[in-house]
Amino acid sequence: MPAFLFLPVSVALLVVAKWLFDARQYKHIPGPFLSRYTSLPLALHSRGGKRHLYVDSLHRKYGPLVLIAPNHISCAHPDAISVVYAQGDHALPKSDFYKAFVMGATPNLFNTQDRELHSKRRRALAHPLSYKSVKEMEEWIAVHLSKLVRNLDKLCKPSITTNGSAKHHSISNGLGLGAETLGRASGSQLNIHAWFNCFTFDVISDLAFGQSLGMLDRGTDVLPTGSSSKKVDDMGVAAMVGVRGRAAAFLGLFPYLVGFSPIGMFVRRLLTNFWPDALIRKGLSSSDMLEDIATECVRRRLTPSKISRDDLLNRLVNELKKSDQLVGDEALKEPVDEKIVVTEAMLLLSAGSDTTADSAAAILWYILANKPVHERLVSELDENIGTLSQDLDLVDVPKHDQVKSLPYLSATIQEALRMFATNAFGLPRVVPPSVEPLMLIGQRIPGGTELSVPAYTIQRDIDIWGEDAHQFRVERWLQDSEVEVKKGDPKYLLTFGVGPRMCIGKNLAMMQLQLMIATILLRYKIELCDPEKDLEAIEGFMNKPVEVQIKISPR
Repeated sequence: MPAFLFLPVSVALLVVAKWLFDARQYKHIPGPFLSRYTSLPLALHSRGGKRHLYVDSLHRKYGPLVLIAPNHISCAHPDAISVVYAQGDHALPKSDFYKAFVMGATPNLFNTQDRELHSKRRRALAHPLSYKSVKEMEEWIAVHLSKLVRNLDKLCKPSITTNGSAKHHSISNGLGLGAETLGRASGSQLNIHAWFNCFTFDVISDLAFGQSLGMLDRGTDVLPTGSSSKKVDDMGVAAMVGVRGRAAAFLGLFPYLVGFSPIGMFVRRLLTNFWPDALIRKGLSSSDMLEDIATECVRRRLTPSKISRDDLLNRLVNELKKSDQLVGDEALKEPVDEKIVVTEAMLLLSAGSDTTADSAAAILWYILANKPVHERLVSELDENIGTLSQDLDLVDVPKHDQVKSLPYLSATIQEALRMFATNAFGLPRVVPPSVEPLMLIGQRIPGGTELSVPAYTIQRDIDIWGEDAHQFRVERWLQDSEVEVKKGDPKYLLTFGVGPRMCIGKNLAMMQLQLMIATILLRYKIELCDPEKDLEAIEGFMNKPVEVQIKISPR
């Protein structure tokens, strides 16, 4: 063999040897043949936005443990939840999959794999996002809920042009795919998902930046000309978050292409400009655009002469200072470390907005698709809250104290979140290479293995939920229900995750969901435009309804 070939051939042989060894150590785990050697089958389904359905089909074919990639086992068994998402000393770290969620060069609460850093950031965010803290910010949520209602009220009553014809209203559909006509002379038809996006983005930007993005004021999620990044002028913020999630979910299967290191950031820049798939390029560039937006908003908010109030960002900064995670002495009025604040604020913007809007749209769809549920909900709301004022100048929205403990509303939301899992495919963890092999439902799992529990499959498992697991049954969450149904157990509801990395924004999300659904049902007569059409969704990192078209008119 020529000397110049010795090194590359040796490296190639080592790679092949490791490849075969890795495949052999999982021979006791069933799964597709190709998945033992490559992540491409999983990547193709991820790119197509249907990964959770593919993984679910594999579990139905192979059983509770399935090898879905060369070193990734999907675990669809109730006993796996407490192992994969264990707490304390037994907690498994996040896998390299999360390197794809780089936002700037600074890790945040969501994507860090460092347990100590995660603990510090979580402690810093725990107080600002506690129920007590969120409750104190309810007045700001109510302001934006009132704006949402004003917009919907106007759409219910199409304005008249000078020639006497009905004037139609338009809004971005929230997916960056153009505008759609919403007003109709005989009542209004609209995509409520788009409006929910505008509401949740305005709420979280107001709480996180001290000033909303003004989507409800403009009736669109497309930012105006002159925004921090010129690239955002023709693309909605909701669309940016969505396409970024789709790109990250795909690239997370090839973590060696991305990361926080200088090399990882350089490779990421190359992918942004030269990756052959336009969606992946757009997803990577969207992350940069969102960082630009967050940076501009944080700088404006932290400028002493600008806004000063006790909102989410102010509380976050104070907590970070207490834990010595920010550079600067407040007494000397030195600037804080902007990068840390930006990356956490950007996380709040991306994770705390569209996921809530997605869930709200899905919840409303399930309510409208089940007429008895709709009728009983309206009855419960009428009995406990009463009729809301229809005066456009005095918009009346319920208080959270009025809706948070309504049993049928709570049960309906729980059941809809079970049926529509936003984190559908399962959040991966990794067995540390240095520890003894892990025992999981009777199987020996070697170190270095990625594990995940698919929420979509678990939340429709007949062994957990009964033979009607694929049916929308609110009664399973009602303690005093006379309907015979297997009761739901919250520990198998993975909507907000489980364990030490569960969603820290649950309190804020639930408050918004309860207020949105209650307000819409109290104020309007609504129905699905096409009751025979299933809820269509597409999956990136999160599972998202494509649209929820409704007919709406005043009650």
